[in-house]
Amino acid sequence: MRRRLGLLALAIVPLIALAGCASGSDGGTSASGATEFVKKDPLIIGYSVYDLQNPYWQAWAAGVEVAAQENGATLVKADQKSSQKEQVSGSLDLINQGISALIITPVQPSALPATIDAAHAAQIPVVIGDIGTAGDYDAYVLSNNYNGGEQAAQYLIDQAGSSTDTKKVGVIELHAGSVVGEERVQGFKDALSKDSRFDVVASLSGNDTVDGGYSAAQDMLSANSDLDIIYAANDASAVGAQRALETAGKSIANGFTLVGFDGNDDALGLIENGLMSATIAQDPYGQGTAAVEAALALLNGEDPGFSDPDTKTVFFPVEVVTQETVVDFKAGRANR
Repeated sequence: MRRRLGLLALAIVPLIALAGCASGSDGGTSASGATEFVKKDPLIIGYSVYDLQNPYWQAWAAGVEVAAQENGATLVKADQKSSQKEQVSGSLDLINQGISALIITPVQPSALPATIDAAHAAQIPVVIGDIGTAGDYDAYVLSNNYNGGEQAAQYLIDQAGSSTDTKKVGVIELHAGSVVGEERVQGFKDALSKDSRFDVVASLSGNDTVDGGYSAAQDMLSANSDLDIIYAANDASAVGAQRALETAGKSIANGFTLVGFDGNDDALGLIENGLMSATIAQDPYGQGTAAVEAALALLNGEDPGFSDPDTKTVFFPVEVVTQETVVDFKAGRANR
């Protein structure tokens, strides 16, 4: 992998030079050393999308597109198709199309620095959308994943009410190295540790998939037949866990609690049918609009409204969706 990244970086060098020539400047830096961005006419926003076959990124792209239109900009998209190579080449192609701003949902954040350098050479701000960051990016928009974990824990605490019973909890993590997964789990564990009624007895990776969630939940239930709760750091793992519960003869109707994270359609369907307790719903459409707003603020020399200025991060809120709120939640999403 390291050799592959090195080769990709070498391939980018001449493209960086081209981007610098296209800008008609030596990189457009101010006296302070910061890149001076140029809002070109016509105003074009480039979006390098993780994978347009994925409903989550489809919603992200829809938010970007609507926000671009509302602000008089044309949107040009490059589908990365879950490929790091496509991410690099597609982003650079957008840069050379005369865009004013670049939004990227990266496949591999480690491949970002050279792309960001190329964009800055053409006086283009770079907004990273979700997943993770690297390099001298200008803004980072993502869900407040740590707070989402906290909300999941608070949901369990609220459900327990005044009961003094101890609850055994299993956690299904995302793949090793997933920054957002680590935040979702850490927020959950930190908040839950404040209530002595809850005991996390297992924490296993579900590798972000339905099959992985099924296997992790099976292992947890086999080792802890009296497990009461599973919190999965994404909905695909939660869907797999629900199938494992069925196999083990356990269900939400019989007092088990299953909470996921994402708010995807499969999970919402399970919640509506009483087969899953709750999910922490992200808003990819809203994140897409926020990314465009951040890009335009940077082009206008304005503050993008960072939640965390040190990391140039804009946190987008998440919310708990339960059987009581799922119908209204789905209706609100459908009306966009």
